[in-house]
Amino acid sequence: MRKRQINAIIDLALLASFSVIALSSIVLFFFLPSGGGGWSFVHAGTGATNLRVFLGVTRGQWVDLHNITGLLFMVLMVTHIALHVPYYRNIRSCLSSTEKEACNRE
Repeated sequence: MRKRQINAIIDLALLASFSVIALSSIVLFFFLPSGGGGWSFVHAGTGATNLRVFLGVTRGQWVDLHNITGLLFMVLMVTHIALHVPYYRNIRSCLSSTEKEACNRE
């Protein structure tokens, strides 16, 4: 596999994981905040306890999804940065040079 293909796959995985992180952040902040609160329609009675659920998923499961996807995002981001080390080495010449060719070397 070529470097561009690997980079494209990592970029797509970063986009997917960021989307999951963003969705879970919205759910956890607005619908299932810590310490109670939130909107009343997200509660489901489960006998003696009142389990907080949104889209059939409990708050604990949303937190787990958020945390695991966040860790995956960090690993993918480190990999993405490692693939772009040649660019970071040449960044000074890209900023100071007037010719565009200096920035296209990677």
